[in-house]
Amino acid sequence: GGLAALRAKSLAMTRLFAELAGTRLAGHGIELVSPRDDAQRGSQVCLTRSEGCFAIVQALIARVVIGDFLAGDAHEPDIMRFGFTPLYLRHVDVWDAVEHLHEVLASIQWRDERFQHRAAVT
Repeated sequence: GGLAALRAKSLAMTRLFAELAGTRLAGHGIELVSPRDDAQRGSQVCLTRSEGCFAIVQALIARVVIGDFLAGDAHEPDIMRFGFTPLYLRHVDVWDAVEHLHEVLASIQWRDERFQHRAAVT
């Protein structure tokens, strides 16, 4: 138990998310930005894509899959960041999040006008 068990679960969840994203999202232009090495990764996974990162995150939020959007610049890509809190998330939640991400990309739902508008706080 204790902190070691929480860290182990966190690593297992982030590893699972990265692995599932790599297989389930193949062909959708998703790239893993986070380190694959457990020792170099925290409790989050960052993904990028050449277009639509903001809208993709907004479409996921509408599905109650909460992620963060981090705007890139001329030298850095836009980032979609997903955090995994082992105290109240389950491995099935990781599977569900990747499935929702797949559906948002495959259906091109992220192109919907309602996901395009940026507010002061994203």
